Amino acid sequence: MMTRVSMVALLVASLGAALPIIARCDAGEPAPQVADVVAKVQASVVRIVVVHLPEATPEAGSDKDASAEVLPATHGGSGFVIDPSGLIATNRHVVELAASIFVYTSNGARFRAELVGMTVKADIALIRIHTGTKLPAVGFADSDKVRVGDAAVAIGSPYGLNNTVTAGVVSAVDRDIFDSPFDDYIQTDAAINHGNSGGPLFNLVGQVIGMNTALYGPTAGSSGLGFAIPANDLRFVLDRLAENGKVRAGMLPIRAQQVTAMIAQAIGAPSLNGALVDAVDSGSDQTLAENVKPGDLILAFDGQPVLDPRDLARKLVRTAIGSSATLEILHNGARRTVQVTVQGWPEANLPHPGPAAQRHLGLEFAPAAPGTPGVTVTLIDPTGTAADSGIEKGDLILRVQQVAASDPAQVTRVLDAVPSAEHPYAVALVKRGDVLTWVAIAVP
Repeated sequence: MMTRVSMVALLVASLGAALPIIARCDAGEPAPQVADVVAKVQASVVRIVVVHLPEATPEAGSDKDASAEVLPATHGGSGFVIDPSGLIATNRHVVELAASIFVYTSNGARFRAELVGMTVKADIALIRIHTGTKLPAVGFADSDKVRVGDAAVAIGSPYGLNNTVTAGVVSAVDRDIFDSPFDDYIQTDAAINHGNSGGPLFNLVGQVIGMNTALYGPTAGSSGLGFAIPANDLRFVLDRLAENGKVRAGMLPIRAQQVTAMIAQAIGAPSLNGALVDAVDSGSDQTLAENVKPGDLILAFDGQPVLDPRDLARKLVRTAIGSSATLEILHNGARRTVQVTVQGWPEANLPHPGPAAQRHLGLEFAPAAPGTPGVTVTLIDPTGTAADSGIEKGDLILRVQQVAASDPAQVTRVLDAVPSAEHPYAVALVKRGDVLTWVAIAVP
């Protein structure tokens, strides 16, 4: 079962002992250690907390009580700083449909994030935080040079456990997990769990070789089958998202499949390379439909050999939309070349969280029951600054900033006064059931 690693799940098993990392080094030089990598890059890795809007109404035919209120949901993931200005890379599935996005840096500081852009065809998103200072950013490796057996170090926030480090090796490269038309995932046995989504996978030099994105296993925990988007793919997508919020990737409206040994024999293919055309979308490009037919084998794209359909898709996404490209195809046993016009992948209008500049507390209060001190939380707006503070509807607030909570208006006045101080938090003594606890509330 392939799952996204940001889903909430129970930790069902403890991790086994990590295998020792073996690395080559020159005579007299100590081998790089995982601890050295962590010390170098850990400050660049962040925890991401996302608040989702509640469902408006129960689904038709569901067993849910139509009068029951659905509360905002909070989920977590990981990310890493790619630019000192505050640009952070993560998975699309971590932040999509978010009402609010919050980033916690390695030192515990919390910032509200804005979504710069994300794309449907790749599970990649770019967000930004404004800290007023430069942040430590990661460097990228050339993922085309990553080899099976290379050391791999993952850092992230599985199950909300910040700054968790796991280590292993690259188990495979160019894995197709049927997630997109151009999958070429790095597989690793470094433990990847729910909440690692969007976090970095490093080599022993401290460079990012991939973004942890998915895991495969029969249980909710890691089974040693984790998958990361390669660094070269990340850089391509992130550069374009940073430029204009969209990827604008090239494509051809065809469906193709891998050549098998039996198919190659049947059509007279010279090898198992190429992309065998299943169908052509004739409605979008009549010239393409006239030049490329189902059953044709695409052997090369602009003079470069095509290894398989995913290889063709990866070549196309990097080609300018509207440009002319040359395909070498095998048609009815004969080779020929045709000209095609590269089209653009449809860019879906994915929902974005509201701008970070729109800041409000997002809490409403009511008087407590007669004879009971404090005020009761009656509403939590998932777009407010306090959405991820841990406050729950029904909580009884007894004190705010060491001041006894007497009525809703008084609590609101105390909270409104906090932004003039040097910190963006207020502390509240909250009673939930019979339990008392202090909670830090982020204020606008």
